[in-house]
Amino acid sequence: MGHVSPWHDIERIGFYPQVVQRTLRRVLGGVEPEVVLHQLDAGFDRGSMFRHLTLIAVSRPAPEAPHGRSGRVLVHLHVDELEDGGASVATAIHPLTKLKGLALSEVVPSPVDGSAAEEVTVSLDLGGVRRTDLEPAHCDDPECAADHGYTGTTVPDDLVIRVSATADGEDSLARAHALVDLLCAELTGNPRA
Repeated sequence: MGHVSPWHDIERIGFYPQVVQRTLRRVLGGVEPEVVLHQLDAGFDRGSMFRHLTLIAVSRPAPEAPHGRSGRVLVHLHVDELEDGGASVATAIHPLTKLKGLALSEVVPSPVDGSAAEEVTVSLDLGGVRRTDLEPAHCDDPECAADHGYTGTTVPDDLVIRVSATADGEDSLARAHALVDLLCAELTGNPRA
């Protein structure tokens, strides 16, 4: 993959590029990110179709970071197209050292031949948001009509992004692999080759 400027890539996506670029520049202090990955989707709400963009960017290492720490941040932008023609932009900034975990799912079309993955789904546990699923509690007595309260589980609300060569192009897939490599190096403490 040849190096494509993240700003050019955001322009190419064509989904409110000026808003996305301005927001990303502001949160990164004007520094070019090392890796940018995006997913543009359509959704439906009350009979209307709208688009939304999920973008992940990782900053370059900070030169003044303490020894053994990269000073990197992971930026998560979510841009929603509004019904009135406007846009809603949500931004979260996470120190990369706070990344709790990464889950990776890859689709390999011809594993016998050793072919590369054609689709990658990356799930990031950023540790900031958890989802709680509640349901009524029951006892073992089928005749019992008492209110036993609720039982529930709490799980991380992961940031998930899926990229495929077919839908998003080889460049996007290469950026997904670059993001995974960078995050794995950060999580394991092993520098990338």
